[in-house]
Amino acid sequence: MGRIVAIGGGELDTTHKINKYIVGMTEKKNPNMLFVGTASHDAEGYISAIKNEFEGLGCTVNALRLITEKYTDEEIDNIMNKADIIYVGGGDTSFMMEIWKKHRIDIRLKQIYRNNQTVLAGLSAGAICWFSLGHSDSSCFEKEGHVGYGWVNGLLELHSYAFCPHYNERREIVDRMISDAPIPCIALDNNVAFVEQDGNVIFITSDISAKAYVLKNVDDSLNKQEQKVTVL
Repeated sequence: MGRIVAIGGGELDTTHKINKYIVGMTEKKNPNMLFVGTASHDAEGYISAIKNEFEGLGCTVNALRLITEKYTDEEIDNIMNKADIIYVGGGDTSFMMEIWKKHRIDIRLKQIYRNNQTVLAGLSAGAICWFSLGHSDSSCFEKEGHVGYGWVNGLLELHSYAFCPHYNERREIVDRMISDAPIPCIALDNNVAFVEQDGNVIFITSDISAKAYVLKNVDDSLNKQEQKVTVL
């Protein structure tokens, strides 16, 4: 089993304690951290912000720019295999998965997870990707120029749950849509993370008021179970 930290949302300052926790999971003094910003189209401002945050936590930071740069398969393998942390950024989930499959990033990440060679982490779209289904505001759901929400599939399916980030911001929408999810849904407020390590799953948070839930559709009714969350 691998190591995953899937963050429900937030900013780099509000998730700082979670980011520090991710670095600690490597058990290395100066880990190599790889940022994958595909979902944000390799936005340079995002890459710079991630670099500043994780260099401040003692990491050497590199970025895999699948949109703005070209790589050989061998180069991608070398870059990914050197990483002690692979952190996937937020943005457009469906776009990200489309690009990943063109470059076989999905296959590589599944292998990395099975070998437990790297801490896999991410926020929002970068958290959704590890699961079987994701609640998303990807561009494929936009209607007449307005944001639309839907369930994205075709993900990495490392855990057979649906995943909803930013639950505190879209609670009413998700609660109405849970009847369309054929599997239970992990719903996380901003600044809460799902953590898998050594075959165990816990929830952690950098915000004492933030919550984690498992949502289920039971006889066409919403069943909501609050989960224990450890405050960092």
